[in-house]
Amino acid sequence: MDCFLTTSIFAIAIAIVTTLWHWIRRRWWQWRWPKRLSPSLYSPPQAKSTNSKLSALSAKIDFLERFGSSYGYVNSRKGFIDDWRLSEFPSLIPPLKLEPHFHKQKIILREKEGHGDGENVGTKGNDPSAFESEVYLDYAGSAIPSRTLLSRISRQDQILANPHSQGGGLASDRTLKLMQLSKDEVMQHFGINHETFGIDVLDNGHIGVKKHASCPGYQLVFTSGATESLRLIAERFPWSSAKITAAQKSHIALSNVNRSSRQLSNTQASMHISKQIKSIQVRSLLLYPRNVHTSVIGMRHVAIQRGARFQCVSVDELLSATSEWFQTLIRGSMSFEYLEEKTCEIKEAEEKKDEYGVHPISRFRARLENTSDEKTPRETIWVHHLLVLPLECNFGGDRFDWTNTTKMARQCCFSSYLDCHGSHSEQSTSIPIRICHKWHILLDTAKAASTCAVDLPNLTHGGGPDLAVVSFYKMFGAPTGLGALFIKKNQRKKRSGNKNVETRTRTSRSEAAEAATKITQGIPKHNISDGMTVVKSLSPRHFFGGGSVDVVLPDEDFVVPRNSNITASSARQGSGVDENIDFGLMVHGTEHFRGIASLVYGFQELDGLGGMKAISSHSTCLAVEFVRRLGALMHCNGKPVVQLYGQWKSYQDKLPGIDNSNAIRCFPGPTVAFNIFDYDGSLIGYDEASRLASLNFPPIQLRTGCFCNPGACQDAIPLTDAEILNNYTSGHVCGDPRGILNGKPTGAIRVSFGKDSIWEDMDVLARFIEKVFVSRGEASIPSQGTNEHKNSADDPDIIMKIDSLFLYPIKSCAAMTVNSWPIDRRSGRFAFDREFALVDTSGSAMRLHAYPQMSSIHPVIDLSTNRLTVSAPNSEDLVVSLGNSDNTTENLLSHEDIQVCGALCKGSIWGGSKASEWFSSVLGVRCWLARHLSADKTENVVSDDNRQYAYCNEASVLLVSQQSISFLNSVINTRGMGKLVESRHFRPNIVVSRSSCEGGGDHVIDRQMEGNQKVSNPEDSWQKITITGSTDEIDLNAVGKCARCQMVDVDPSSGMKGNTLRALAQYRRDRGKVNFGTFFTGNKSIPEGKVLLEKGSEVRATSIILEGN
Repeated sequence: MDCFLTTSIFAIAIAIVTTLWHWIRRRWWQWRWPKRLSPSLYSPPQAKSTNSKLSALSAKIDFLERFGSSYGYVNSRKGFIDDWRLSEFPSLIPPLKLEPHFHKQKIILREKEGHGDGENVGTKGNDPSAFESEVYLDYAGSAIPSRTLLSRISRQDQILANPHSQGGGLASDRTLKLMQLSKDEVMQHFGINHETFGIDVLDNGHIGVKKHASCPGYQLVFTSGATESLRLIAERFPWSSAKITAAQKSHIALSNVNRSSRQLSNTQASMHISKQIKSIQVRSLLLYPRNVHTSVIGMRHVAIQRGARFQCVSVDELLSATSEWFQTLIRGSMSFEYLEEKTCEIKEAEEKKDEYGVHPISRFRARLENTSDEKTPRETIWVHHLLVLPLECNFGGDRFDWTNTTKMARQCCFSSYLDCHGSHSEQSTSIPIRICHKWHILLDTAKAASTCAVDLPNLTHGGGPDLAVVSFYKMFGAPTGLGALFIKKNQRKKRSGNKNVETRTRTSRSEAAEAATKITQGIPKHNISDGMTVVKSLSPRHFFGGGSVDVVLPDEDFVVPRNSNITASSARQGSGVDENIDFGLMVHGTEHFRGIASLVYGFQELDGLGGMKAISSHSTCLAVEFVRRLGALMHCNGKPVVQLYGQWKSYQDKLPGIDNSNAIRCFPGPTVAFNIFDYDGSLIGYDEASRLASLNFPPIQLRTGCFCNPGACQDAIPLTDAEILNNYTSGHVCGDPRGILNGKPTGAIRVSFGKDSIWEDMDVLARFIEKVFVSRGEASIPSQGTNEHKNSADDPDIIMKIDSLFLYPIKSCAAMTVNSWPIDRRSGRFAFDREFALVDTSGSAMRLHAYPQMSSIHPVIDLSTNRLTVSAPNSEDLVVSLGNSDNTTENLLSHEDIQVCGALCKGSIWGGSKASEWFSSVLGVRCWLARHLSADKTENVVSDDNRQYAYCNEASVLLVSQQSISFLNSVINTRGMGKLVESRHFRPNIVVSRSSCEGGGDHVIDRQMEGNQKVSNPEDSWQKITITGSTDEIDLNAVGKCARCQMVDVDPSSGMKGNTLRALAQYRRDRGKVNFGTFFTGNKSIPEGKVLLEKGSEVRATSIILEGN
């Protein structure tokens, strides 16, 4: 009984304490956080923002209670992130904030603070991008420098001289000191203490020399970034290829020795029946997993050129690799040439090396036994292999523990001994050749270092990787174009009896030339060794620049690289003695010394946030919460909205149970890759998601595609090699916006959080995906921007009239308004419409959205004189002849390929240097006037007709209705989105209208945005139009809708930018495109000829029967 009472009391006490703890914890967070949280602008006051802010506020408080101090750097010197985010990054959205006395009924909205959920935001001025806050979610691409960091860098007003100007004064000394301070900061940040900077060790153990068994230290080389570091490694790594051939009537016996094993297994000592070996070729091997960056894959070009081979394997295969696996890989890279089949032994034995690498076991053809007949190898050939590993995958944040992999690689280093044999019964008397294989580890830390603590000496087996690369702009944003390469130093054992070159007699000029040959070319190409011929690849020559040599002769081929340990005397002693490699000095010319000096400020900023552990916790919190919210998104039919890739996919089911900060440490990096699917399971291309995200309020910066990681992308989707090659032949290349091909994605969407991300960034994106892509049950209603109305007796042909006619002689320049104009009956193209284009120095046609000044250039075609007159403010008119008779060398200079919206068109430079100078003067950019010659486009147009459309993008005629423009203006006016638009914003050829046009209003807008586009954009449903003028009649056929770009934002009158595209995106989205207007073309079945199109002509439109999506 007493035991029962004691147990009951104890249980009740635990329940009371637990309840009290949760109450205190919740009260503390409500005291700690809400005073710092207040809702700011999701949208303008008229856009129903109060409820959304309260919802967001509640979600944030819940988030803070679950993750505690892991988010926001609460305990750091800089303080809670909400307190300084707005001041440090004024262009990013600010956090939600509450006044000290917060009441749900009293929301205080502060001007110019924006945290959008997809609603509209009014902007000031003509260029909204200059005033609008943004959401940045591409920290894997680059961090953003804070205002404080940029200010400290800009205030660096000390006089710094070229660091090569040593002894020239205080300025150069100051530069060297600041560069050394930055180098010390880098070393300390990556866990390399001063005690392990590395020292050469002498055999006699002289005073004061400390031996470092675990890590001999690292040499730091500043580069322009991780990619440049990888290029340097690829060019300087000692890739090698050697072929050993037996003499005539001889063959080679091969003995493999595992340098790490201590026992000889029976299988290793067993006899094998094989062909007699005539020659053996050994090569270096480049090994990397499939999820490496493109820059790593690019190393193989150099490796192959130097005679090496490459091998790409799966991540799982590398993680489970054993030393035997690595040995098998090396043996698989060796090629053999055989004699006739005979009994031959392949011997493998234990290696007990002395310091000179001498193997104590002699070789016999028949058996392997101990003997006192030891032979020093005639020659040692070192074959170096490189294993490249990513610390974190930049595709989806996957992180891996490569400790076991690197341990197995280093343990598999082994030696092969080659003996030359004569007859079958004759025992070998030759001195063997030893081939030593050694693996080197290269670690790519570029992605991981931005949000994770990187302790190089403890990352891999054996005291850290041999090589590592990093980019500093990914860590703190500035300076850009600066990275580092870490090279592990070697504990070189130097014989104390060796004489230095300074103690020898001075070499003559001929001796210097001889030494130069050996230094620069290495081992001679052919070595004859007791019946075996060794043919080795020559060591490649490398460029050397200022500050990278110890001595160089200008009139002799003699140079000694700095820090190379190569001297004229040591060059005569041969090579192959040392297993270590020496990259020498890889810095050429003057380093980016000001950028290097400013690195100190970046590391100080990281320390102010609490170090990389605090940054890792903060950013991972956001990634965990984002993945949790994505997993909760479901369509009305229960299908998921998002498909995750990589390790986050396996963690998704575990997220709902996470309620403490300690659990986040086991998760992948704060980078999430995914794709979005519609309610019917169809894919929504990443191009659609990114386009709509950029039009969101506030705009969201994502990254889409394969993120320079083709292997991880291919495995995630998945795509076969054949499918990728088929996509390429279809025109898809890396970086283009084609998100779907043959029903499968070509890439993904990537969201990456960083040290300066806040909860609001994640919330904006999560709400954007939920609002735009989640189906709420209106399965019968088609997607926005689509149609669902049928032609019937109640929907007869629509009678309209031509309200305006526009001609654009020069692409992207101002329109020429006409009352009548000839049009080709077959192609439907207006005479001279978009027949000219302005071409920049790259051969691309200049576009209005990139050069808004083009709106001030007014071309006029005079059909009677056959001349083009171009005018612009503050410039004399330019007159250019259109006739072929005037195509002299002054007018027609050359035949060129003009790139127009990704398509190559034929054109000729027109108007000569006079026209080029005129347009260059007006636009302030070097350019030329080009005229279209033929219809040989490389890209298929919307229609299947190949007739000439000049420099039109897709079809010959673009038509919009005045009704569509009026409805758009009602949306702009109702949502407070700035200046109203006119028909010229959309650069149509024909604008039609009818006498009674249905108006706008809030009830009409809401109804149209639910999917019924018939009233707002009637031309969407037109299949054919018949235009009847005073004398002629012409039929035009619809070929597709016009997908809009940023060009519609440019005001044709002023060249200033507005919000037109964003307004259209509110109700005109359709599979990643924002459509407005319809393309038409002529009738190819009728004879060629021209008709006169007139303003006011009747237009009879026949609607197409659409069933929707």
